[in-house]
Amino acid sequence: MVDAGSQNFPGAAVLAVGGARRGGAGYINYRNRAELPTHLVLHAYPDVVPLVEVDPALFDAILVGPGSPEISELPETQRVIVDGGALALVTDPAPAQQVRILTPHEGELRRMGFDPSDREAAAIKAANQSRSVVLLKGFRSVVATAHGIHYIDEIGGTELSTAGTGDVLAGLLASMIAAHRPDSLELAAKITAHAVEICSKAARAACNNRFPLVATDLVEEIPRQLAQGETSL
Repeated sequence: MVDAGSQNFPGAAVLAVGGARRGGAGYINYRNRAELPTHLVLHAYPDVVPLVEVDPALFDAILVGPGSPEISELPETQRVIVDGGALALVTDPAPAQQVRILTPHEGELRRMGFDPSDREAAAIKAANQSRSVVLLKGFRSVVATAHGIHYIDEIGGTELSTAGTGDVLAGLLASMIAAHRPDSLELAAKITAHAVEICSKAARAACNNRFPLVATDLVEEIPRQLAQGETSL
């Protein structure tokens, strides 16, 4: 399930759902909180099913936060991906049986109380304190757990700094987590690294045909990268 977008940032919902539709989950729900983002999502993707009432136990993974939807607490589902405005709700370690992935950029990590001047050390520290996988986005994105660095992206460049690409990545990652259903942070970190790799390769490929990159280019290019089979878990 994708819980993203708001009246002020409706496009985040479309981008996150667009990424989720390509991550391998066979059934995508969208949390219907506000009229405008829901309308845009269903207009773009008629295969997505909106929900008003949500039982977190029904989903293999839930993405919360892109575009700052109106949420007051994190879902207690087994697998949750926390992005955007929902990162402010991360104040305690994840429950013992939960696989949680945090996807901050440097500004969000700073607001969470961590100094991102040393990106790798900050990612590890945040992962340790939150008992989560941390994907620190930005140039040379870092994937970390409390045990150390699992991946540093050497593919993506400044083209991924454009607005909305993080929403696409969050959706793709959530769908991949739902499809593979990892039961450990280590496996979730591996899947997270794979999602970053796919997005970075898609961004580079898209820039060969159109520049500068915009987030919708990324949504369109991801299926081509997956079809080429050049990335694998």
